[in-house]
Order: sequence, then C-alpha cells, then structure tokens
Amino acid sequence: MALNYHLVKRPDMRKDAAAGSELYYAQVRALKKVSFEKLCSMIAMRSTAFIGDVMLVIEGLLSVMQERLEEGDIISMGRLGNFRMVAGSKGAATKDDFNTSLFNDARIVYVSGTMLADIKKNAKFEELKPIIDPDANNNGGSGSEDRPEIE
Repeated sequence: MALNYHLVKRPDMRKDAAAGSELYYAQVRALKKVSFEKLCSMIAMRSTAFIGDVMLVIEGLLSVMQERLEEGDIISMGRLGNFRMVAGSKGAATKDDFNTSLFNDARIVYVSGTMLADIKKNAKFEELKPIIDPDANNNGGSGSEDRPEIE
C-alpha cells in the first residue's frame, strides 16, 4: 500500500524566492484511524489469543511503561524502538541556587527501531484524486470536488 497525499499551494519559502511566489507541496493524508478495539481484534486474529486477552496484555504493557518511565528507565520495545523521559532546566549561578522548580516540563522521547526505519525507507506515495460530479451544483463550498477518490 502507499501513503496518500494531495497537493497544497503554499508560499515559496526558499531564500531566493520572489515575493508572493507559491509552490505546490505534498501533504500526506491518513484516510482511516484504527481504533484500540480494532487493533486488538487484528492482533487476536494473528494469534491464538482472544481479543480480551490482547486488550489485557496491551493495557498491562501501558501500565508498566508508565511506571518505568516515571522511574526514569528507558523502555526498549525491540524492533519498535525505545521510549525515555527527558527534561532540561533553566540555569542557576551556583549549585546551591539550583532547585527542581528550574526544570522545564518533562517530555517523552521516542526513537524508532529497525522495523519502523524499514517502513519509512520503503514508503511509497499515491496522489488522492478529487472526485468531480458533473451533475453537482458547483456554486462554491465544500462539495464533492473536495473529496478524494480512493482507488
């Protein structure tokens, strides 16, 4: 399968671009979202586990990840990648002047693993074609011409 994209006209941001010039840029669009239940169902179909068992294991994984990340551990998910917590801080003139209120908000850093690196490397793209209905009233607005055609 390919990633779907459509073209969007935007200002030309190159250094040597003429004022007011525009270029077409590709914008990747997801057509569906896989729900947690659907994901668990798809996993269950590929194993001997029931959907409830899969949900239980994933919820357990999330619980352990939360616990371990809060403790500052790196969570290694094999081919999926690694998760870790990081946080920077504001500076203090001396060690004695430093306190934890100087920390910025913590964030979670994700580094993709080999499986996702391979997926990115092998990505293919397919343009979404708008559907144009000759019988539609084309007096502006968001009519059928704005909807992508999925082949």
